[in-house]
Amino acid sequence: MKQLTAKQRERLQLADGSEVVIRPLERADRAGIKAAIGRLSDESRYFRFATAKPRLSERELDHLVDVDHHRHEALVAIDAATGEGVAVVRYVQLNGESSAAEVAATVIDDWQGKGLGGAMLGRLAQRAREEGHCALRASTLAENRRSIAMLRRAGFKSRSRGGILREYELALG
Repeated sequence: MKQLTAKQRERLQLADGSEVVIRPLERADRAGIKAAIGRLSDESRYFRFATAKPRLSERELDHLVDVDHHRHEALVAIDAATGEGVAVVRYVQLNGESSAAEVAATVIDDWQGKGLGGAMLGRLAQRAREEGHCALRASTLAENRRSIAMLRRAGFKSRSRGGILREYELALG
């Protein structure tokens, strides 16, 4: 798969017939990210941030949209019918480990369970390979069964067994 650039977009049809456009996240997506996070249920926000988070600070929003498409990559999925953002996946290179990156995925509640998160993780893994990363790591709350199932379907293996936070890794070799 070739690298997506800011001008490249990929149209993806999901099994239920709904369509999204996947493209790299841009700074101009800030308002859309803020709105999408506001549309998440309390539970989905809790699972994504591992804490109660009614809204994000301006600094947190800055971090989410400050991507360089190398050390910090993010892909966004836009509902082809409405133009609204419905999912974001991202990786951030780990400090002190240039070959590994931490990954996170967020899918709006109405779009969960359709395979969108897994499809986007696959595209993100390809981008990480292109940038020279050898592994993706993810942390999720042990009670977030949907996220764990998505990670396992995408090939992530467990790195931890107990506790409230579970860690997973995908080798990109």
